[in-house]
Amino acid sequence: MKGKWIKWTALCLAAALSASGLPARAAPAEETILRIGLYYGSNAMPSANLENSVGSGYRLGYFDDANQFVELGRTSKTKLSMLKTKTLYLSGGTYQTTPSSGAQTIGGYSLQWPGTYSDFTSAQTAAASVSGGFPAWVEGTYQVRSGAYATQAEAEAAALGTTAQVVQTSSSGINVVETGTAQILFQFDGGSSYVFGVMPDITGVSQSVTWFKGYKYYGGFRYERVGGDNITVVNLIGMEDYINCVISQEMSDSWPLEALKAQACAARTYAMRKPNSSKHAADHFDLCNGTHCQAYPGMKLTGSNTLRATQETAGMVIRYNGALIDAVYSSSDGGATENSENVWNDALPYLRGKVDPYEATISSQIPNYNWSVTYTADELTQKLRSSGRSCDQIVDFRVSETTPTGNVKAITFTDASGKSWTFQKEQARTFLGLRSQRYTVTGGGGSSSSSSGGLYVNNAQTPLEGSSFYAIGGDGSTGQVDLSASPYVITSNGTALLGGGTAAGSDRFVIQGSGYGHNVGMSQYGANAMAKQGYTYQEILQFYYTGVDISR
Repeated sequence: MKGKWIKWTALCLAAALSASGLPARAAPAEETILRIGLYYGSNAMPSANLENSVGSGYRLGYFDDANQFVELGRTSKTKLSMLKTKTLYLSGGTYQTTPSSGAQTIGGYSLQWPGTYSDFTSAQTAAASVSGGFPAWVEGTYQVRSGAYATQAEAEAAALGTTAQVVQTSSSGINVVETGTAQILFQFDGGSSYVFGVMPDITGVSQSVTWFKGYKYYGGFRYERVGGDNITVVNLIGMEDYINCVISQEMSDSWPLEALKAQACAARTYAMRKPNSSKHAADHFDLCNGTHCQAYPGMKLTGSNTLRATQETAGMVIRYNGALIDAVYSSSDGGATENSENVWNDALPYLRGKVDPYEATISSQIPNYNWSVTYTADELTQKLRSSGRSCDQIVDFRVSETTPTGNVKAITFTDASGKSWTFQKEQARTFLGLRSQRYTVTGGGGSSSSSSGGLYVNNAQTPLEGSSFYAIGGDGSTGQVDLSASPYVITSNGTALLGGGTAAGSDRFVIQGSGYGHNVGMSQYGANAMAKQGYTYQEILQFYYTGVDISR
């Protein structure tokens, strides 16, 4: 089910949460609902549990194509586990896919008893008269079933002399149990039309909060066996609650409010725009909870300032010529952001590189702002060979192209036979696992075309030949350049670049850089620095995103 975005009426009043000691929720009266993938793909789960934190009990049902919750039944149990309807084993309070000594089996075969029922309560009442009975909802019909047998033969033996018939669910089936037990409370089988959902709290608390895998979450949960096996777990949450949670992970609650507001607008714009793509279409949700989309740890780090930033910018997004922008951001740019086409492929007019005068003012507060990595020639040779490139020993590694803002656009490796390999754009960072696009390279054993190392000028592909070079100093004096000292060249845009090739006689290459991330869009630490200097969140966003408007 692909689902649609809708407006979802808010569930809470701030006063009740204040009384509970939790921050009031960030959402307005109506808001967009997002589907956030928590566990999916290779991390999909055979079982998934929930525990009430604020509120008590759960509504059981499904989320329709418009992400609206349809209630089928409810339970006052405060700890639930959702299991795939294949054989699992309960041991030590956990559900496993492999048997172990003393484990209790929860199989995929059940007995279905005659009759259908008009509602959950009727089916639940009837199930109470059957040993091991439980209500089931199968593609629109309430039934009574019992047992959880590992094999059809076991189920058939249990059915002898009764009016029950042996059944299995479809590959979409979900069993709901009280966590730590094998007793089924409810069985859901929506076939290909319905996906099981849980909405926490049946006690009327203004906004429930639920534990899942060590994190607290607002909103509801959906459990889908995508591909028919393990369970994909999705959190359905209102946009503003989501933004509050995201900015608490991307920035600290202690950061200046205007920086948090800038992050809120960027995160909201990113979230509003991305579900229109096919990024997670096959997984049947809008965004994942990792940095592949936006880091989302539930409400783990939320505080009064992230909440305030969310509330005071509620609904505010960033547009260029009326359209939502791709509001990418990274931790720090190291001194300059970059044009999108110099890192990725598309040239976006609002993602223009520019020298950043703000970030460096707080560089001492940025972890690992300046960094260094060293590779030997042997290590680089092995990396290229491991990537499928047939090369002799690497003798030269250098930055072969930079951008107008001084970031690296291309790097080139040369082997002893004179063959070269060039990595461009983002690959110039990711191939070597570097922290940013902004770095220089020194050291090495000399290129195949110049035993003395050589001097590269204007991004030339080969070094200038000769043993003596001279430079004119700032006072007008002329001095000889020491190539072994890895000289630098000052370009017309004022950026200091490494001018030297490799210093003769060494097999080590030193990479020195600054910043952390892809360098495109907003620098989060730059936003911090600008906010400390008195800039508003609108001014921060309009600095990092060229020609944009911020509006609700």
